[in-house]
Parts: sequence; structure tokens; C-alpha cells
Amino acid sequence: MNRGTVMQSFGDIWRDLQKDWNGNDVPRTINDEVELSFWKPFLRDKESEGPDAYSRRIWDAISDILGEEYYDTITEIGPGWGNYTFDLVEHCRHLICVDMSPDVLDHIGRTAHQYHLNIDTVCSKWEDYRGKVSDVVFGFNCFYRMSEIESCLSKIDQMGRRRIIGMTSGPEKEYLAVFEKELGLRIRYTRLDYIVLVNILYQLGIDVNVRIVDLQKDYAYRSVPAAARIASKRILSEEYDMEDIIRIMRRYLKKGDDGLYHYVHDFKAAIIYW
Repeated sequence: MNRGTVMQSFGDIWRDLQKDWNGNDVPRTINDEVELSFWKPFLRDKESEGPDAYSRRIWDAISDILGEEYYDTITEIGPGWGNYTFDLVEHCRHLICVDMSPDVLDHIGRTAHQYHLNIDTVCSKWEDYRGKVSDVVFGFNCFYRMSEIESCLSKIDQMGRRRIIGMTSGPEKEYLAVFEKELGLRIRYTRLDYIVLVNILYQLGIDVNVRIVDLQKDYAYRSVPAAARIASKRILSEEYDMEDIIRIMRRYLKKGDDGLYHYVHDFKAAIIYW
């Protein structure tokens, strides 16, 4: 870091952003049991769907960064339901997936067995992982629980000859800002953002590359009131008129030929690599 550049600890900023908008700890962040209990029903609902559609554009960028080289080992942190896992394994002889959730690893392992993929799973938090150095360490959207983020990122730096990490980022859905501006409501915006990771790495003396990927996701609802009810979950204010929320939502929803009401959300992903 440049000695003349004085900045607040971005690790402290990250830890503050891990709290909710009222300054309280988020249960999934601090409680292992809450986090573990999240994954079983989530995976049950997701398994029939496959990877998120928007992840294909992210994977195209990751694949471009990986290049044509065929690696000996890649370590993936927090594979979740495998948005990138089953593409990563095509780039290496041996993929290692590290996750604290037995349900996540069972999903990965069963899929690997079904398709004869060379994937090993290790049930561990990244903080506790004691594996060997890999050619590549990869992690995407897996940092939300890492409070000791400096040591976690340092470990990624030490455990990989190449490192590729990232997360989806803003902008938020347009109507949330309208709730705030027109109705004076407090909104539960997403707090963690990739730029904090970049600055933590900078303060660790690690210079990185960043690639921004434009993304789009189509949300479909049975009705405008149904969409408004879901959108209202992002409102922190205790008092508001649902009719106002419905009125604003009508500006942003378009009825499709399928009879559903659609909102197309443009957002981004940041891929950080070094």
C-alpha cells in the first residue's frame, strides 16, 4: 500500500456491513446452526432447476480468465448448488470443494458420482481448511459469513497459484429507491459489495484485476399485489400503505404473454482475479 495513502481499515468496514441496517448481527452470519439449517430446504427446491440462468454470463468471463490451460487442481470455496462447480471440473484433473454444509457437499457429491466427475468434498469452513496449495482457488458469493475477512483473503492468496473470486453486486431494483424517495421509507438495501473486497486486498498489499459483467434476471409474479408483497419485505419502516407500494410497482411490471407480471432487473457481477 502507498505509505502516503491513509484509509480506514476496510476489514472493519466489511464487518460493519455484515450487520443489518439496525446494527444487529445477522443470524446466518454468526450462527453456524442457522446457516446449516438454511441449505437443506434450499437445495431441495433448487436441485431440479440447475444453475441460475444469469450465472452463464459470469461463467463465460471466468472461463476466459482461466484460459486454455488444463490445471492439475482447483479448489472451490462454498460451491452452493454448483453454479460453477461442474464447469470448473472440466478445467482440471481434480476439483476440491470446501464447504461447511454437509447438505451442500452431499448435493455436489451425488452429482459428481452420477456424471463420473473427479470431485472431492471437504466439510470445513474456509477459515479451518488445511488442504494443499492448488493451481487455482475459486470462490463466488461465498464471503458473507467471513468476519475475519483479511485472514480469509490472505489464505486464498497463499493457497492458490492463481486466484479468482467474485460476487454479484448492484444496482438494486429500481423501485426500492422510489419507495425511499417518494414515500420516505427506510429500505433494506444489500450492504456487502465487491469494492470492499478489492480495498481489503489492496491494504493487504495485493493488487488485483477486476472484470465487471452485466447481468439480467427476469422476475415473474402472478399479480401486481403479489409482487408488491414480496417487494415490501425490503422495507424497514414499520408504517406504510400497501396501496402506495402497489401503485409504484405498476410502473415497473409488464404483463407478458404468459399472463404473469414481469420485472427485468439489470445488475452486475464483479470478478476479482490475480
